[in-house]
Amino acid sequence: MKKLFFVAVIAVAVFGVSCEETIFPTTIKDEPFVEFFEESMTVGAEGGEVIIPVRSTGVDNVEIIFDYSDRWEVDEENGDLTPQEGWIKIVKVINEYEVPTRALAKWDSGICIVVEPNTTGYERKAKISVQSFMLHDTIEIIQSAGGVAE
Repeated sequence: MKKLFFVAVIAVAVFGVSCEETIFPTTIKDEPFVEFFEESMTVGAEGGEVIIPVRSTGVDNVEIIFDYSDRWEVDEENGDLTPQEGWIKIVKVINEYEVPTRALAKWDSGICIVVEPNTTGYERKAKISVQSFMLHDTIEIIQSAGGVAE
C-alpha cells in the first residue's frame, strides 16, 4: 500500500510541475507587432510632404487605399472607368532603429508621403495600410477642402 501511495504522490508531483509555466523576469516574448501612433491624420489643403510615425517589428509593405471616386475617372458618355493617379504617393519607408537586442526588434519607423494640393472643393480621405509579418494596421488620411482651381 505504501508503494502505491508513493507512486501516486510522484505522479501528482510530476503532473503538477509539468503543467506549471515558468516565466523569468528577463524573458521576452517575441511576437510580430505593427501600430500607427494615431488613428487618423489631417493634412491641409495645400498638401506637401508628411511623415507618419509607426512602431513595428519591421515594415514589410505599405499600401494606399483610396475611396472609389479617387481611384477611377468616369467617362460621362459611356460610363467607362479609367484608373486615375492618386493624390497621395509613397516616397519612402524610413527605418531608423537602434541595434536590436531581440530576435524581432521593435523600432519607430516612418512612412514618408507626398500629398498633392486639394483644389476639388471637398474634403477627401484615404487610408494607408502598413504590414509587418502578417499583421496590418491602417491610418486614415483626411485632407481639408481647398478652393476649386479655375
